[in-house]
Amino acid sequence: MEDRHQYLTAMLSRQSVIEQAIQDDTVLADLTLDQSKALALAERLTVIKSGSAMSRASFIWQQIQGRATKEWFEEWCDIWGIPAFQEQLVDVSDFRNGFMWRFRDHTTSWSENQYALEWFLTSIEAQTVTRYELWSCDNGLNECIEEITGNYKYILQALLEAGVYEVLISPIFTSEELTSFVEEFDEDEHDFELEEILEDYISRNPNFVAE
Repeated sequence: MEDRHQYLTAMLSRQSVIEQAIQDDTVLADLTLDQSKALALAERLTVIKSGSAMSRASFIWQQIQGRATKEWFEEWCDIWGIPAFQEQLVDVSDFRNGFMWRFRDHTTSWSENQYALEWFLTSIEAQTVTRYELWSCDNGLNECIEEITGNYKYILQALLEAGVYEVLISPIFTSEELTSFVEEFDEDEHDFELEEILEDYISRNPNFVAE
């Protein structure tokens, strides 16, 4: 168990290989929808010429060609910065055109669900996601009990509005947005203490500036 904790903790701080190839004008959500844009990023990865970059470019090409990529993904994913979670919390079916299109969140019935959620909230890999699902097995069968469709920022804002304050650790929220949230938060309306949200979540956001 300690080995898994050490592995996952290390993976949460590992930089994604695609970060080296993303340009300022790259719209991450487009990568799972537009094959030409995915191929353009694959070409930029080949310029890096590292094993991780070349293998990821190959993964992109293989998925676009419709080839089976399960074994390739499982061999290389943690080298790319994608943790190999137990119970297939993230697997190759969550990728399209070589990039993550769906994140399947899970309840605490899955042992590594919190690690997976933190990775989703902090990794640039997840910013290509256009679909969020919440899975539960409370009724005896694995079932999706919630779905949100939209770009990554839209999904996190929808979760925040639903009271999932953990999303505030995500660097997708700017310093100005965090400040606005703190200034406008009404403890009576939300039945939650702002100090707790600040300590547990906002303080972990790299964009947060304490006053």
